Amino acid sequence: MGAIGAFPLLFIPVAIYMVFGFSAGAAMAEGLSTTAMLIPMASGVRWVVTWGHLLVMFSTVLLFIEIVKSIRPTRVSLFDNGLSIGVFILCLVLFILAPGFATSEFFILLLMSLLDFLAGSVIMLGSAQRTVQFGSS
Repeated sequence: MGAIGAFPLLFIPVAIYMVFGFSAGAAMAEGLSTTAMLIPMASGVRWVVTWGHLLVMFSTVLLFIEIVKSIRPTRVSLFDNGLSIGVFILCLVLFILAPGFATSEFFILLLMSLLDFLAGSVIMLGSAQRTVQFGSS
């Protein structure tokens, strides 16, 4: 896994958001609500998918991969978990202080980064407890 395994994948959608969020500023919410595609459904209606929806969908897939990566407790996954809390802190600061980041989509990214850190921590603690025997039974 190496260095790639230690990279928090949720930083990718955060970085994408940062590129557009800093340039668009307060107009970021309008850009995220722009229609990316219309998908005809069997019911006859069209499903409207916005750019914000696509970003959240992409981030959800990356969150799943992050959780799967954290199943094996290694030094690399420990380092990845440390970087994940860094991504969460970055998201929290941007959400509170930067005008283009006060959107529901970015808040969902913030929650995903928190869940990534918490899931990694819980999985590591659980596997560490199974590895170490406390007392004799």
